[in-house]
Amino acid sequence: MIRYLLLLACAAAPSFAEEAAAPPAPPRPVLSELVTEGAIRQRVFAGIIEAEVTSILAFQTLGRLASLPVAAGDRVRAGDALATLDQVTLQEDVAAATAALAGARAEAVLAEQTLARAQELVRRGVSSAAQLEAAQSARDSAVTQVTSAEADLERAEDAARFGTLSAPMDGIVLSTAAEPGSVVSPGTPILTLAGLTGREAVIDVPTEFLTFLKPGATFELQGHGTSAVPITGTLRLIEPTADAGTRSRRLRLSLGDIPPAYRLGSLISARLSGPEPGTVAGIMTLPATAITGTADAPAVWRVGEGRILQLVPVTLGRSLGSRVEIAAGIAPGEEIVVKGVNSVTEGQTVGRRIE
Repeated sequence: MIRYLLLLACAAAPSFAEEAAAPPAPPRPVLSELVTEGAIRQRVFAGIIEAEVTSILAFQTLGRLASLPVAAGDRVRAGDALATLDQVTLQEDVAAATAALAGARAEAVLAEQTLARAQELVRRGVSSAAQLEAAQSARDSAVTQVTSAEADLERAEDAARFGTLSAPMDGIVLSTAAEPGSVVSPGTPILTLAGLTGREAVIDVPTEFLTFLKPGATFELQGHGTSAVPITGTLRLIEPTADAGTRSRRLRLSLGDIPPAYRLGSLISARLSGPEPGTVAGIMTLPATAITGTADAPAVWRVGEGRILQLVPVTLGRSLGSRVEIAAGIAPGEEIVVKGVNSVTEGQTVGRRIE
């Protein structure tokens, strides 16, 4: 029995030795970022190509929309009829107003004649002053009716004249907002027209990003799904109000002459250029997830020599949405942990970098 146990012990000895000699687990990879002074220029914003000049067209009079012969994407020339109101109804209104004016003028002539007879009878002493006053009142009322009828006719004629909506310029129809047969009020948008000359890029950026922009800042733009070469856009306008929901601000970028691939409505990606005049250089930023420590003593984990972690105090600058400006404490080229900062320790060895 003792011999059997000794044999078992000898057989098991090699496996114990193998376990004791097993290599340690490799350090875990780490999500990190290399610090650069151009990090702010790495931010990409989605945008769209729009016309520099757009016009929302509407009728100046109430009416029923009779025709809308254009659709989104149609190219039109200045003076082309884009929409019409029901001309039969409009002409009927003109005819009715004309007849009403003729009747009012006839009544005014009759009232004037009646007043003249009343004045003659009073002069002869065969009529009372009350009858004269009544004739004068009737004449004044008739004159007022003529004035009112003339205004009605002018409005009806204007309505007939404004019953055709014409293109104010050569352009492309961007959208329509009404259907034939519907009743439209004065000022109700019927369609939107984009001018053929001049294009601009429109992008939305976080409000905090504006602190990095100077007049004339330039952006590199790249079209989506096209092989077009990148183009440059120059900051033309920062719209004064922020979006109520996202608190973002809209930028409009002048483009100048651009390749045909950048058509109206084309989607683009925009990146702040540099270090040309008008841009901000020397700005270091990190994802907000890289910041650890406390509000009074922020810090980041730096991957040092031998891939050993060091806790480094930093000075924070401006907030940039999901990123934070680092004003002091780190240098370009250093590797900083950006995820899992609460699960590592001082002096810990980490594995390869994961971007």
